[in-house]
Amino acid sequence: MPSGKTTGGAPSDPALQLWRNWQANHTEVIALTRQWQRIEKKLIHSVGIPEVAIRISGEEEPKIAQSVDEIEELVANEPAIEREALLAAFDERQKRWDEAAATLGFDAVDAELRAALGKERDFVASVPKTKAASLPGVAAKLAILIQLGEPSPTDAEFPWPELRSALADIARLASPEAAVSPM
Repeated sequence: MPSGKTTGGAPSDPALQLWRNWQANHTEVIALTRQWQRIEKKLIHSVGIPEVAIRISGEEEPKIAQSVDEIEELVANEPAIEREALLAAFDERQKRWDEAAATLGFDAVDAELRAALGKERDFVASVPKTKAASLPGVAAKLAILIQLGEPSPTDAEFPWPELRSALADIARLASPEAAVSPM
């Protein structure tokens, strides 16, 4: 990554600084997402998803409810005793999930991930407001948008190959040592 300095000791390109900050945060988002997924997988395997299956008269397949609101909606016209039994079963499953989640640190990771995703949204909102002062700065802005928007780094659907090509051209024209890669 280039220093972002221009000749004569002018300050760094604000778009390059935005890219550096975004890249550091994006790396954290990826790490936290993977940690979150590992913990969630452990939770699902150890205690299961907090849900209840509800048999509705006239329906062949049971409906799955994963919240109190869903239970209330699905059994609104059913006897109160059935509703209470379903709510108690769901409450028990939710308590087991919450206890296991606390033990595994799920809520802390979830909060960190949400904060990092919020910062990422702020960085992306800053892209159109941040003026690039160099070709590497333009490449940096484009790299952020490509990295966030494309389904995969090898996606062949329009406009991803075209945008990656434009980014490579900008980086090449700026200079090889100033290249910013969306990968």
